[in-house]
Formats: sequence, structure tokens, C-alpha cells
Amino acid sequence: MVRWTIEVDEETACRWRAFWESRRLSEAEGLLYFLGLGAAYAEGQAILSGVAAGTHSAEEVERLIRRLVELEGRYAVMKFRLFQAEQALRRWELSHGAIEAMSTGLQEVVRRLQQENARLREMLRRLQGDPAAALDPDEGSEI
Repeated sequence: MVRWTIEVDEETACRWRAFWESRRLSEAEGLLYFLGLGAAYAEGQAILSGVAAGTHSAEEVERLIRRLVELEGRYAVMKFRLFQAEQALRRWELSHGAIEAMSTGLQEVVRRLQQENARLREMLRRLQGDPAAALDPDEGSEI
């Protein structure tokens, strides 16, 4: 991996960020997008200039067009895979939320049952030690 740093004026940075946001690209993705476009444009211009000057063949133009078609196909597949990943993430988030809600509810049930269990143990101790001092079984019940 190679890291490059560039400096641009604030107005250009704002324009670029707005463009990237409109296409849901992160800053890194936007920069790569621009670099890829620029490289492809430069390569295409060089080939077209070479064809006009007679130094590049029609086969090179044909190769460039085939490459463009292939990249468009790959891009369409990547967009579809991204859509599928976003849908899967949405479904996961929904099921994850349901599981968290269920977990919270079950934790509350466990807490109430532990309290009831402690209350019943105390009643049992009292009954075993002094039947006259035992509480009424319905007294203090939370359930």
C-alpha cells in the first residue's frame, strides 16, 4: 500500500466532497474514483492523440473500448453486490435489534424470578424454624 498526500484549496475540497456525498462515496473512495477517472482519461487522450498522429493503431482504440466495456460490467456487478450487502446488513440490524429486545425482556424475567425465589426461600426458613412466625404465602408477592 502506498500513501499519497495532495493539497487542494477549500473551494475545490467542498465541491469534491459534495460530489462524493451525492454518490455515497467516502473521501478515500472519492479520491480513488477521481484518480481512476483521470488515469483512464489520460490514457484515452494519449491513444487518441497517437491515432491522430499515426503512432497508435486502431487496435489500441479497440482495446481501450473493450476495457471500458469490461469495467462498466464490473462496476454494475459491484453496485449490485453492494446493494445485496446493504440489504443483508439491514436484515441483520433488524434481527439483532429483536434479539437485544428479547434479551432485555428475559433479563427482567430472570430478575423477578430471582426475587420471588429469594422470597420463597425466606418463607421456607421461617416455616422450618417457627411455624407461628411464618408469613402468609400471599404476603409480599410481586407476581
